Amino acid sequence: MKKVLISGLNTYLGRRASCYLQAADFDVTGLVRNLSLFNKIVKEKVTAKLFELDLLRKGEAFDNFQISSDLNFGIYFTQVPSLDNDIQLQLELLGLRNFVELCKRAGNNRVIYVARLMDEHFLEPVRNLLEVLRVQYTIVIKSSVVGKESVLNRIFGKLAKRQTIFYWNWVASLKFRPLPLLDVYRWLREMPWENNFISEVIYLGGNEEITFRGLFYNFLKCTAVAQKREIGVNKFFAKFLLSRLNDINKEDIDEFRRVLYYEKNVDNSTWQKVQAFEFTPLNTYICKDT
Repeated sequence: MKKVLISGLNTYLGRRASCYLQAADFDVTGLVRNLSLFNKIVKEKVTAKLFELDLLRKGEAFDNFQISSDLNFGIYFTQVPSLDNDIQLQLELLGLRNFVELCKRAGNNRVIYVARLMDEHFLEPVRNLLEVLRVQYTIVIKSSVVGKESVLNRIFGKLAKRQTIFYWNWVASLKFRPLPLLDVYRWLREMPWENNFISEVIYLGGNEEITFRGLFYNFLKCTAVAQKREIGVNKFFAKFLLSRLNDINKEDIDEFRRVLYYEKNVDNSTWQKVQAFEFTPLNTYICKDT
């Protein structure tokens, strides 16, 4: 039985990790800043043990927190919207520093830091902090995920309500390799973290290349929505119509833009030399987790 401590549950990846990372041989304890608010937000059955604790303000809960000394490792999901903002970066570093302290308090010195492709060029301060703290770390840089309530699924759900889709061809034909979300948790469970990838940065990308148009029509098939009429427009009108006609909020549009800008094919070979892993086919997964 592996025992892990996780943080970053206010993020999409962290929130669903509280429901799906737990397994028969993988015991998960999660840290949340406000437990009552978290319970209102999460829409699935939580399987991890949760503790209310603020990694930024610390306080009595932080001082009194104890976890069994046989903790195998900690997993820290990037918590701030963007690491290229200095204020958000400092908050991220403070939370990470205090998370490492809790792991060490349990006699554990192994931390997995899970970042996004958009964070790739801003991770030096994170890596420097982990070096200063003398922790055995691995930084995982992952591609975007698809799954229930992900930003891609939310936008596709809005688009699916309309009979006519206005699109910018550059976006529609853009190719990327999205990750099935539940595969990410299975991958985290199966990787032999104890003796591998220490002080390394590794990448995790999906196994299938697909265009945004192709992914959208896979979504339509799985939700039994009829084929749509498509009208190509230029960049300006595509941005304008995306928000005005489809009632998509600014936060989702901003996150979607980051996906478009930063997504690329990544090299999985570093970890594949150590551990085999079989991804769920996208057309199967989208129907299972939509």
